Amino acid sequence: MPFPVPNRGPLEGLVVLDFTTQLSGPLATYFLAGLGATVIKIEELKGDSVRGYAPFANPDGTVTMTREHPGAMSLPVLNRNRGKHSITLNLKAPEAMTIYRALVSRADIVVENYADGTADRLGIGFDATRAVNPRIIYCSLNGFGVGAEPGRKALDAVIQAMSGMMMASGKEGEPPVRIGVPIADAVAPLFAVMGINAAVYRRERTGQGEHIDVSMLGALTALLAVEDWQAMSGLGMPTRTGNTLVRAAPFGVFRCRDGHIAIGAGGRDHFVHSLFRLMDKPEMVADPRYATTAARIPREAELVQMVNAWCNDRAVEDVERQLVAAGISAAKVREPAAALDDPSLNDRRDVMAVTHPDFGVLPGLKTIGLPTRLRTSDYGHGAPAPRLGQHNEAIYRDWLGFDDARLAAWKAKGVI
Repeated sequence: MPFPVPNRGPLEGLVVLDFTTQLSGPLATYFLAGLGATVIKIEELKGDSVRGYAPFANPDGTVTMTREHPGAMSLPVLNRNRGKHSITLNLKAPEAMTIYRALVSRADIVVENYADGTADRLGIGFDATRAVNPRIIYCSLNGFGVGAEPGRKALDAVIQAMSGMMMASGKEGEPPVRIGVPIADAVAPLFAVMGINAAVYRRERTGQGEHIDVSMLGALTALLAVEDWQAMSGLGMPTRTGNTLVRAAPFGVFRCRDGHIAIGAGGRDHFVHSLFRLMDKPEMVADPRYATTAARIPREAELVQMVNAWCNDRAVEDVERQLVAAGISAAKVREPAAALDDPSLNDRRDVMAVTHPDFGVLPGLKTIGLPTRLRTSDYGHGAPAPRLGQHNEAIYRDWLGFDDARLAAWKAKGVI
């Protein structure tokens, strides 16, 4: 049967069973839907706990921190469940396994982000799933990886702490800094989707399924490791430098008269020389104390003070204009809400308007889009986030073939 929510893209025709909650798992399946896959989100009868998360969009277009109308929907749900189908299933009911096996036999991909071991206890782990469908591509996305920390709960702040990320920002001697975006939850699904797509390609050649195992801790620590922390520590260089980067001086965030600006001049001598000229200090270009990157590193604090002094009595937009005209990478530091309104990002669909299934586009609200442009393929989500259990009949009756009497009995018993 044609699915009620038709997504478009290179993954069209692939069916994903989505046993995820919170952010990391739903974000992974959101990306798969955006790339064209048919995603069936399987929720408890009372719904994913995120359906109770604030803020809420109300029928009159207002947004509140409490649910003030029966038709209100959680913004996190509206954002993460776009392009998905919603069905309900009580996995603890004995009859649930009959339904699960029917789903798996016709699916291509399963994604779950339960605590390690939970899927196996529910009877929907990789081994049980592969026994039904050897071609299945199964992705486990949890805090520490399969078998690593049985029973240990993982939240983004905990992963930021364990990965070292909290000590990568701020200055020496200051408390740890929690990154304001749930970065572990946001990064891990990217690696999950990468693994899923690689497994799909392999299955096309070999016919074999796969188990992809992604941990939030591993993903975030790997991201942290793009910098040479151990080498810098061994060389006695500070690893916490606040808003500047010592090895690329002058490089960092500087205060202007009416805001802040990020300047990336360091690392390339000719960019730094152009900055010196803009600062009306052309003599520094030939000065051996400042002419090269190696010479500038020991004088980083002095250079930061100079750049700050130059920026302090100037407007951010004037400084940005001069630097960009000189070919130096620079940009005004924007508030998150202002960044989401960037017309170029909206045109690219990197960010998109928030859409309610009943009220349509919600004015003034933006959310994540699909920041991967495909030049010759159409792609994108076919519908707003669904209501809880909105597609029970379409999936259970029309796709899997269970008759109305059986569905009614299962519903009466609290199975679906």
